[in-house]
Amino acid sequence: MDETWDECVIVEVSDLDGVQIVWSPTFAARLLSENWPKTDGSTYAAALNACTDAMLGAAPAAPARDAFLAAIEEVKLKTFR
Repeated sequence: MDETWDECVIVEVSDLDGVQIVWSPTFAARLLSENWPKTDGSTYAAALNACTDAMLGAAPAAPARDAFLAAIEEVKLKTFR
């Protein structure tokens, strides 16, 4: 079962039009695997693993959000929240 986060992450990904409003590890994992601008960063792999684990129910969702935010910071994407 896919948990949602208590607070969304609003991020601008250059590959996509407009901002993305991310409420869940599932959507975060999809962005990371399909649209991420740099996939060789240290926090990228950690975020993808954390979001995938949370999506599959093997880990809680909150740490996945933190990992996703770290991946955003690493590639210097613009966030709005």
